[in-house]
Amino acid sequence: MEQGLNRHIPWWTWVVAILIQTVARFTGPFVFIQPGFYLVYLPYLIGSVLILWWGPRVILAVAIASLLGSLAGTHLSPLGIFFFAASEGLKVCLGWLFWKYLKIYKMNLKHAGKLFYFWIMAFVIPNFIGSYILMAVLTLDGIFFQEDFLRDYLQMAMADTFMSLVVSLPIFIFLSHKMTQNGWTQWRKSPFE
Repeated sequence: MEQGLNRHIPWWTWVVAILIQTVARFTGPFVFIQPGFYLVYLPYLIGSVLILWWGPRVILAVAIASLLGSLAGTHLSPLGIFFFAASEGLKVCLGWLFWKYLKIYKMNLKHAGKLFYFWIMAFVIPNFIGSYILMAVLTLDGIFFQEDFLRDYLQMAMADTFMSLVVSLPIFIFLSHKMTQNGWTQWRKSPFE
């Protein structure tokens, strides 16, 4: 069977992505550090997996959840709320772009080296880029102090990177085969077959 990303997936993935992201946004702050910054941030951790299964529709879900969460709980300006949502969407979007254009979905991810490469490209690099922009938005809006920018950025990026290793990657590994078998992903063959 040919691998590819042209599979038509169910319409409900649009709705479920928005629901999951919204619930994750309001239940994700397990460890509160400062306004707008949590040690475990579920919208990114779950969104980075969902986008690999369902594609760009998840960017909209992440943006909507970020907008709702920002309106409900952060002290950002209206422009800051927009850029906050855009930077959250960018983090998951970059993972999708690397997944698609580096053709990671065609690799057999059973091998440790390829799985590590996949984790770096789909989770770590997008997270460090998106976290930098996100921290810039939070700093420019006065949530964080400019003097602590580098420390706060590294703290945020490292926390999300570690959590992607212990939350996102295992979810992706353990559920991808079942999701593909049920026709709930955009690819025709699981990368773990």
